[in-house]
This record gives sequence, C-alpha cells and structure tokens, in this order.
Amino acid sequence: MAQFRWPGVLFLGFVLSSSAQETPPAARTSGQDAAPTSPSLTPRSHEERERRYQAEHRITLNVIVTDSSGRAGKGLKQEDFTILDDGVPKAAMSFRPMEGSKGIAPAHVILMLDTVNNSPRSIAFERREVEKFLARSQKQLEYPTSIAVLSRLGATVGKQSRDRDALVREFRTLVNSVHRYGCEDEGISSLQLFAGSVFGNVGVHGLADDSLAGQRASCENQRFLLSVSSLHRQAMRQIDVPGRAILIWIGPGWPLLSSQEFRPDSPALKQNFFAYLVLLSTALREGQVTLDAVSSPELFRAEENLSDHDIALMNGVSSEEQVTAGSLALQVLAHQSGGQVLTAGKDLAKEIAQCVADADSYYVLSFDSAAGTRPGEFHPLQVNVKKPGLTVRTNTAYYAQP
Repeated sequence: MAQFRWPGVLFLGFVLSSSAQETPPAARTSGQDAAPTSPSLTPRSHEERERRYQAEHRITLNVIVTDSSGRAGKGLKQEDFTILDDGVPKAAMSFRPMEGSKGIAPAHVILMLDTVNNSPRSIAFERREVEKFLARSQKQLEYPTSIAVLSRLGATVGKQSRDRDALVREFRTLVNSVHRYGCEDEGISSLQLFAGSVFGNVGVHGLADDSLAGQRASCENQRFLLSVSSLHRQAMRQIDVPGRAILIWIGPGWPLLSSQEFRPDSPALKQNFFAYLVLLSTALREGQVTLDAVSSPELFRAEENLSDHDIALMNGVSSEEQVTAGSLALQVLAHQSGGQVLTAGKDLAKEIAQCVADADSYYVLSFDSAAGTRPGEFHPLQVNVKKPGLTVRTNTAYYAQP
C-alpha cells in the first residue's frame, strides 16, 4: 500500500528531535534569533547520572482493575501486582492507589470531537451526545475537563474547567466556528507541513491526479497525516502536565490507507512509519495519556472476537518490516494505551461517561526498564493481579531506547 504525501514538502525523516518537530512556526519569536544554547554536558556525579537514567527509563503505568461485573477492584496492595516486561518480572519502584479526584495530580479529561474523519450527520449526532453527557453531570464536574475539536486547521483545545455550563458554551462556540475539512482545500497548514516532513514527499502513485480514485486516495492520505499529527501534538503537550490525561476521541478514526489505490509500502516509508509509531507511542506513555476511541466502526469489535491478524495489529509491531499505516490506527493506539475501544451506539453520552469512569479508581505503578539494545526496541507489557476474577487494563507495550 503506497501513501500519498504532501507535494512540495522537503523530506526530513526523523533527524529533528520530537520537541523541535512539535514547535509550530507561529510559536517562534520574531526579530533577532535566540542566542544558541550551551551544549548539554554528561552528568558527572553518581546522583546526577542516576536521575538522568531514571528520567529516561522509568516507566509509569496507570492500571485499571475490574471484576467480572465491571466494578473497580479496590483495596489492592503492591504485592498483589506482577509486572512482566517482555516476559521478565520487574520490581515495582512505586505504587499509589488513586480514588477519584482526591490526592496529588488527579486525572483530567479531554473530549475531542473529530470533524475531519466524520460525516456532517454523525457530527451533529455526536455534538448532541456530548452536550447530553455534560447535562447529566452536576453543576461542577468531578474532573477538570477540556473541550477539543479537530478540524482542517488541527486540534483546537479549550481551557480546563469543572463548570458544566461553561464547557457547554465553549463547546458550542468551537463547533460553530469549526473549519470543516474538505479535500478541495488547496491551502496547506503548518500542521500539514509538519506531517509531510515526517512521512516524506511523494505524489500520487500510478493514478492521474484528476481521477476519482486518485482524489479519494489523496484525501484519505491527507486526513491520516492531519489526524496522527494532531494526536501527537496533544500527547506532547501532556508530558509536562501533572497527572493522568483521559483523551476521549469521538469519531470513527482516520483512514487505514489499505484500499487498492495504494501500492505496497517502500522500505523508506516503512522506516518512517515505524519511527513515527515509536515517537507517538512514547509521547502517549510519557504524557500518561489514556486514549479512548468511541463511535468506532464494527471493524473493531469485542476483543474476544478478534482474529489472529487483528490481535497482532492491536498488540503492536516490533519492527519496520511489520509496520503499516494500520499500526497507527486510532483504535490500535487506544488499546495499547490501556484505553477503551467502544463501537458506535445510540447512547454516546453513556459511552463517554464509561470512559471518564476510569478515573474513579485505578493504581499508578512504575518500574525501571532496561536500556534497549537499539532505538525503538519493542517490549510487550503485562500486569497481572494475583487475586482471581479480576481483569487488568493498562499499557500493552513500550519502545525502549539505549
């Protein structure tokens, strides 16, 4: 399957660091260039080296435990948990039960309405359901909540608030002023330029630009780039925000780029896909972002009904040879972050509430990972509870660095 990328954009690959890539042009200062920063020196003391190592290799997990009825498994202690990193038991370096909005750095919620990958009819329904969810709440929400909308300009995120009425007003303002995405748009935003720099510069392969199939494939490719870039930016913004973020993505997700209009991926494209997957997966984990996908298509059905191919896709890929655009699907990333994947139903407000309820009771564990033998070394994760009848949901993998 071939991918169509932004024409006229210089191919940069992953030479830049993630922080440099994520600096939008509008945020750069005008006038004189900033003075060059001093080179980073290797810490010399043992304590400094230890702090640097922990910052790079300590893995924090938000662990949701439920019984067969879906009720939270409360009252567990550190010794009740076993952490397996690529099948190897790891000692928990920290353990903290979390109950609701109590304690240090409670969870916060981001409601993201996707208008890029959705039909006008679905957007209207989802808009009503978001307002219905907010109307079900008391005057003050338990968790700080932000309203966000994905449009052709990227993601616009409002201020955090617990005030239900204020959030409804802001949501209506954002949706009413949304820049609807249309493939006829010829302008390229800074976010789209960033996406193109990541995935490269190649035009439509094997199809005339004015053919219907070529236009459809190009449109799918543009929506894919815009969506994953926006998600990456949101994850990066959470890294310096204390506490866990529950990001509820409302919409079917972006295209998987698997139609017959796309030719097989080149080795260079696979390399870029894998590098970006590592970058995005790491940002979600370091930002403690639990990504939930609601209004998902039936393609992503209950886990017990998944085929072997589906299970392999959902659990992650370990090499460039295995990666595809589907490895960056919304539902795949949600599953790997420990989030929920809920198929489209008639009561979306209830599904949103179900995702928010993850913040009511969970456990925060951390462990120290070993240095990877190579950049982006895939490590499957598993957290088990010794007590029978309990189910655990948390991050399913991470990518280790040397």
